[in-house]
Amino acid sequence: MPRDTLPQACDACRRRKVKCTTHRPCSPCRSIGLVCRSSGAHRKKGRQGRSANVLYELKANGNPDPLEATQTDGVTPVHSPNDTATMGYVKKSYLLNGGLVQSCAAYFYSRMLGTVPILHPDQFQDQVARMEECPHAYCLVVAFCAFVLTQTGYLSCHQGTDPELGRALLDEAMIARRHVDPFSAPIRLAITIAFLLYGSHIGCGNQRQAYYFLREATTFYTADMLDQSADEHQPGFSGKLFWLLLISERAHAIRRRRPITLQITNTSPAVDTPPLDTFSLGFSHLVDLYRPFDESFLSIWNGTQGLCTRDSLVQLEEHLQRSVPADLDLPDVLLADLRVSQQWLRTMIWQLATTAGFLSSTPTHPSLDFRYPLQIARDLSLATWKLSQESMETHGVGLVEKIFEVACTLTDVMACLSSTGLRSSGFEMGPQDYLKHLCSLVHSLHSGNKRFLPLLMAKIGHTLPAMVIPISRHLGLEGLAGAVDAGEKKDTDSRADIDRDLNWAEMSRIGDVTPDLEDSSLL
Repeated sequence: MPRDTLPQACDACRRRKVKCTTHRPCSPCRSIGLVCRSSGAHRKKGRQGRSANVLYELKANGNPDPLEATQTDGVTPVHSPNDTATMGYVKKSYLLNGGLVQSCAAYFYSRMLGTVPILHPDQFQDQVARMEECPHAYCLVVAFCAFVLTQTGYLSCHQGTDPELGRALLDEAMIARRHVDPFSAPIRLAITIAFLLYGSHIGCGNQRQAYYFLREATTFYTADMLDQSADEHQPGFSGKLFWLLLISERAHAIRRRRPITLQITNTSPAVDTPPLDTFSLGFSHLVDLYRPFDESFLSIWNGTQGLCTRDSLVQLEEHLQRSVPADLDLPDVLLADLRVSQQWLRTMIWQLATTAGFLSSTPTHPSLDFRYPLQIARDLSLATWKLSQESMETHGVGLVEKIFEVACTLTDVMACLSSTGLRSSGFEMGPQDYLKHLCSLVHSLHSGNKRFLPLLMAKIGHTLPAMVIPISRHLGLEGLAGAVDAGEKKDTDSRADIDRDLNWAEMSRIGDVTPDLEDSSLL
C-alpha cells in the first residue's frame, strides 16, 4: 500500500519540520510559495547551505511561515483574498476551483444522501460562499472535495480527473485544519469537518489518522455541545448526524476491533418517521441494520467480555434479515450499500459463532451451519448481479472491503469442502461461481484492483491453490498466478501493515480445525 510520505522530505519541509507530501512540488511548499527541492543528501544538524535559507526565502516572498503565524484566541487571522501575503488555505485556487467544488457537490448530493447525510446542500453552498473569508469554511469545502474524490466512485465517472488530486486535497485540508480552532466554530461544523477528514483518510488507507478524526467527531457529539436548534430550518437533517456517526463508528469498530462511544438511549434523536423520501427511507433501513451492534456485542467481539449465547446470535441474524427484506424496492445506489452491508454483517456474526464453538453439522438454526457462508455468498452474488456497477462504485473503498471480507471467509470454508461440494450442479450455481463473481467485483470496482485483489488472490493461492488459474482466466488476467507468487516476496513491512489493517488473522481463523469440522459428513 502506498505511503503518504516520501522516504526523504524536501529541503524546506525538513528544515521547518513539517510533513511533506508525495507529489512535487509538495503541498506545504505550494501553499506558501516556496521552491520545492530535494538535495537527496543527509545533512548534519544545524543550518547549512541553501536549505538553511527557508525563513529568509519566506520573508523575501512576503509570505509568513504558517507555523509561526500570530494567533489570537486560537483563530488564525483572516486576510483579504487579494492579499499576496495571505495564508495558503485561501490562495490554493489551482487545487480547488469552483468547477471542481460544484462537480463534487453534484455527484455527492445526487447519490449519497441516503448513506451519508452529513450536510444539507443549502448549508454547503453557504460554506462555499464564505470559504475565501472564513478558514473554517475553507477547511470544510476542501475536506468535502477530498472526501468525494477518495471515498466515493467520483473518479470512475470523471475519467479525466487526476487520481492523485484527492490525496493532494486531503493534504491541503490537513494544512488548513492546523490553522483553525475547532472550538471557535459551531460544533456541528467542527463535527462535519472531522467526519469528512475521517472518510478521506479511510479512502487513502490511513487507518490511524482516520480513527483519530472519527473519535474526534464522536467526542464532540458526546460532549453535549451540539445546538439542535441550528437544524430547525432543515428538519429533515435534524438528528441524522447522530445516526451517521453511530453507524460509522460501529462499522469501523467491527472492522478494526475498536471501542465505541455513542449509545442509543431514550434521549437519542428520533429517526425520521413516514412518509419518507427515498433517501430518508434508505437511511432508516441502514440505521435499523446497525442498531443491535451495541457496546455489549462489541465487548464480546473484542474479547473483553464473556462469550455470547446461541440464541443471541440467532436473534441478530434474524434481525438482519428483517432490516433489509428481500422485496425492498429502492434505487440501486441505496440497495448497493444496504445489501453488501447486510451480507457482511451476517458474515461477522457467523465468525463470532465459529469462535464460540456453536457450529454444527446438524445446527438448530441455518446460521449455525458450517456451510452458512456459502449461502451468504450466494445471496451477495444474486444481489450484486442485479445492481449496476455505478451504484456500487458510488460507495467506494468501504463497500469493496466488505465484499473482500466475505470472499475471504468463503475461501476458508471452501477449503474444508470436498471437490464435489465446490462445483456447480446442472444449471445451479456453486461455490466456485460465487467466488469467481466476488473476485470479479473486487477486480472491477474502484480501489479494488490495486488494493484488495492482490491480497484476495494471495489468500486463494494459499488456501485454494487450484482456483488461482480458473479465477485468473475468468478475470482475463493470465499472468496473475505468477504475480501472486511474486507478491509473497514483497516488502514484509508493507505487507504487515496491510495485514494488520485488514484483520488478516481474524479472516483466516475460521480455517482452524474444530470438533465439528472433523465430522466426516462435512467433507
